[in-house]
Amino acid sequence: MSETSSLQEGSNWGRWGADDERGALNLITPDVVLGGVQEIKTGKVYNLGLPIARQGSAPIFDFRNKPQRLTTTNPADVDAFLLYGADPGVGSNEDVLVLDSHGLSHMDALSHVFAQGSLYNGFSTDTIRTTEGAQRCGIDKIGGIASRGVFLDMAKHFGVDFVEPGYIITSADLEGAASSQGVTVKAGDILLIRVGFLDYWHSMGDTPEPIGQAGLGMDAVNFIRDHDVALVGMDNSAIESIPFDNNKFLCVHIELLVKLGVHLLEHLNLNDLAADNVGECFVTIAPLQFIGASGSPINPIVVA
Repeated sequence: MSETSSLQEGSNWGRWGADDERGALNLITPDVVLGGVQEIKTGKVYNLGLPIARQGSAPIFDFRNKPQRLTTTNPADVDAFLLYGADPGVGSNEDVLVLDSHGLSHMDALSHVFAQGSLYNGFSTDTIRTTEGAQRCGIDKIGGIASRGVFLDMAKHFGVDFVEPGYIITSADLEGAASSQGVTVKAGDILLIRVGFLDYWHSMGDTPEPIGQAGLGMDAVNFIRDHDVALVGMDNSAIESIPFDNNKFLCVHIELLVKLGVHLLEHLNLNDLAADNVGECFVTIAPLQFIGASGSPINPIVVA
């Protein structure tokens, strides 16, 4: 068996056509969206995005940049607007925002991770260019997302404040949490999973470096595949456990992004959903349509 054929085994390659670049998002049909709307019971709105700041929100890997807000105009520059006919004392405040595509709350595009020279659906890594970015499976291929959401609180399921760092979540764990919370995972759902990682990180005194964390293992991929989940979002840094399952670098990313075409949402604020015991809900996500980007900052909105 060739390396490429091993990636194809058990994958979604070709399921939605040889040119497909949206992966499991194709599972979100108009009927699925309407079903998600029907999950709205209270009308309460939840922001899942973390505050964007240089420090204090979540750990940032060394190879990623801290977000920056740079001032372009403020009251100190008020006289600069006289040129445009402004009355004295009238001006504007504006900023330049510098954000890493995968810093803090963000969405991984299918071009984010590759294996054996391939992206999702067999597209070659040769389609990634330094100046042009991802010509295949970029974040710009996604558009707006709205679907039914299911929230699984693994910390609550295990009766702890946070799941022990390094714990590898299995399919049985996910099935058990869904059963105990009385929720059903359906095709096209956005699966939100809380392990309490951000609470753990803050308890460590805002440790600047990424540390061990609970997350999905290889076995949990079967749950996602069997239920035809469209997206997975968590409150940790990488969806999967760190250290990685079997110490295989990005093994769950490869299974989900490269093989199944399941987009990932990382560093979400899920504590408010946990506090209100939200189970099934309606979720919307609008990644920035940045041509060729392999990911995007996001602020997903849940309506319960």
